[in-house]
This record gives sequence, structure tokens and C-alpha cells, in this order.
Amino acid sequence: MLRSTFWVLAGAVLFSQGNHLPATPPIESASSPSGVRPQPGSDWGAAARAELIEKIADQLDRNYVDGKAGREIGELLKQKLKGGAYDRLDRPAQFAEAVTQDLQRTNGDLHLTLRYSPDPAGARGGGQPGFDPFAGARQQNFGINRAEILEGNVGYLAFSGFLQGSGWEETLVDALRFLSRTDAMIIDLRMNGGGSGHMGDFLLSHFLEARAIPTVRIKSRHAPEPLVIHSLAAVPGPRRPDVPLYLLASQGTGSAAEAFAFVLKNLRRATVIGTRTAGAGNTVGFFPAGQGFTLGYSITHVSDPRTGSTWEQVGVQPDVAVSPEWALQEAHVAALQRLIDTIPDPNRVRVLKRLVEAAQARRRPLPVDRENLARYEGNYGGRVVRVREGRVTYARNAGALPEELVHLGGGRFALGAARICFEDRDGMATLILERSDGTEVSLPRSVPTFGF
Repeated sequence: MLRSTFWVLAGAVLFSQGNHLPATPPIESASSPSGVRPQPGSDWGAAARAELIEKIADQLDRNYVDGKAGREIGELLKQKLKGGAYDRLDRPAQFAEAVTQDLQRTNGDLHLTLRYSPDPAGARGGGQPGFDPFAGARQQNFGINRAEILEGNVGYLAFSGFLQGSGWEETLVDALRFLSRTDAMIIDLRMNGGGSGHMGDFLLSHFLEARAIPTVRIKSRHAPEPLVIHSLAAVPGPRRPDVPLYLLASQGTGSAAEAFAFVLKNLRRATVIGTRTAGAGNTVGFFPAGQGFTLGYSITHVSDPRTGSTWEQVGVQPDVAVSPEWALQEAHVAALQRLIDTIPDPNRVRVLKRLVEAAQARRRPLPVDRENLARYEGNYGGRVVRVREGRVTYARNAGALPEELVHLGGGRFALGAARICFEDRDGMATLILERSDGTEVSLPRSVPTFGF
């Protein structure tokens, strides 16, 4: 994920609408003298490798975010080449991988990459009639994976990347409108390697006040003064500066997604839950080095405009540290607890407390006596209970989609805010269903087993 296209694109578009990079030298183009790219499996020769290393070193010397580091990285590559480290790498993709590892080894900059594509320029349709450069982003819904409402009226919005292209603003606003009546929000960045920082700025502005708030400072070695980026004072769709906000993060959270978390955490606007992020804190430029190779490298330094802190190499640290696979459950419980503390309706609070109990039991499952559980299987007045491999499912009728029950101990289970308890009454297995409104119904078992 840290080498995904979504992530490395962040350097070109980290900025809010109306803001631009300080003046920097243009990213140059280059091509091989022959105009022919090496094909996988061919011996493309020591001369071609030496030419590429020379071009990469020169580009880093002139345009890398840190001039001294750029020269040092270039010298390292030249020494590796001279020492024969790349001699046996006769496949271009292998060469690109080895050079990427050496680029990053010097100072840990995850934006330093060398990529190889065997396709000649324009082979994927660029410049052809009807070519749509944003088709891939649209097919991935601009990185918006899921928008749903969790139990307790908590909104959940998940991103695989911030993919900017024609139509992304309307798509994102549609998702925000769908979730606009929720009482809390969770934004999942755990699998978001980055992408369009402009999209991240647009999104975070919906959770800030309607004024331009300083978010990050951008510094280029080629500009005398840094540029301070601000949130958007006007945005389409719902603005929610007060809704409780939780961000899920992992080391798969990179670049523009890190910027999103970095800004909201520093403004004390969101709680970050999970593990520290990747630590890709600079913006990235691209240099077509010829022969099908493209160099990605940091071109500006990004920091907090108030403190000067950055997430480069250190990542964004979580407020609540928990393994990524449990971050959603942890955030959901935190959101429910926050609502319990703020909502005055006692009936709603009772429901929320039940949801918290079920979520905590799901997070830390109790030991299960599988032989004892098997006694619960059967048909209870049309309700169908089945037990398979320690899991108990409940369906409202024989044709309904079964739902897994959460074991709360003994014969007691949770189904959302409802409670299901199995008891023996007068020698007969009985299901007691207590609904979320407190009403209760007892259902004796009419069919003990299913015979399969």
C-alpha cells in the first residue's frame, strides 16, 4: 500500500482550492535515446542502468526537498552501481525495486521510489479520442469504499484512497449528506495510502468552522517564503463542526491521508484510533527518467503552521492505541459512550448502554461451551436458532437472513440492543426475547433440532 499510486500522487495535489505550490523548477521529462523501452526479460545493458542512475542523481541534487540529502542519495546510488550491486538485475522491474530500496534506505523517505512500466507512452489511451483519464478513479468511486450507519446512529465512512477526478466532489458530498443525520462520525483511513490532498482538504473542511483555518505550512527549497494552506470557508453539503469525530489509522495510512489525520488531530477536532501512520510527510514530484522509468521524490516539506511539527518518518500518533483490526470496534464504543454522556433521553441512553455491552463482548469474546450451546438450537414460535462451530444465529422466520448473536455469558445473548435468553421452563427449552423498548415475550421451543 505504501507504494500505491494513490499515495504518491499526494505531492502534486496536497493543497486546498485556490492555493498553489511555491514556484519550483518544472518536473522535467526524459526519454531513452532510442525511444524504445526495455521489455521484461531482455538484457537492457549496463549502459542503460548507468544512464538512469546518472539522471536520478542529477534530479535529486537539483530538486530534492533537502539539497544535501539529495546529493548524498545520488552518490549512494552511484557507489552501488560502481560496486556491481545492479549488475545481475537484467529485468527492469527488478532494477526499479532494488533502486527504490536503496533510495529509501538513506533517510527513510517513503516517497522516494523508482517505478517501471513496460508500456510505451500513450499505450493506455492517452491522447486518443474518447480517452478518459479519470475512468479508473470513477470505477473505484474515487476511493470511497463504504458509507453506512452503524448501531446507535453512528456514521461510518471508509476510504481506500483520495482519488481525485471529474465528479469526485459530488460523490463525496452525496456520501456526507447520507450520513448527515448521524450523531457521531467514524472515518476509516486504515487502508488509505493517500492520493489527492485537495480531496482531503475538502473533506476535513466539512468538519471545521465556516472560516479559513490554517492547516499546514508548505516549504520548498526553491521558494524564499513558505506557503500556509487554509481550510475552505465555504463548502457544498453539510458542515458539521461539532459532531463527535473519530479517525481510524494504521501504518497503511499514508501521505494525503496522514495529512488529513494530522490536521484534525492538531486542531483537537478528532480522536485518532489505531496505530501510528506510515510517516510519509513530504509532498512528491515525478521525473520521467526515460526507458519506462519514473522517479518519485519529495519536493516540499510539510509542517504544522503553529508548532512546526511534522509527520515525516514519525507518522501521526494515535490518541487511542489499539491494533488496526480492532480500531473500528474501539471507535464505535467510544462514540456510543460519548453519546451516553451527552444525550438526555433516558430511553435512548438505555439502548446505547446495551449496544456498548454487546460491542465490548464482541471485542472480548467469552469462552463458549459448545456442547451446552447445542441445546439452544431449534424453532421457537417461528424464530429459528441454529448453532454452528460455536456460533449462534437467529432468524425472525425460516426464510429470513440469520443474524449472529453475541454471547454475553451463560444463556444470555445480544442482538443489537435486544436481548435473547434461553431457559428451561417446566422441562421445556424457552427463548425469552427482550426488545430494546423493554417489552418481553417468551417462546417455547416447538422443533428441537433440524437433523443436520
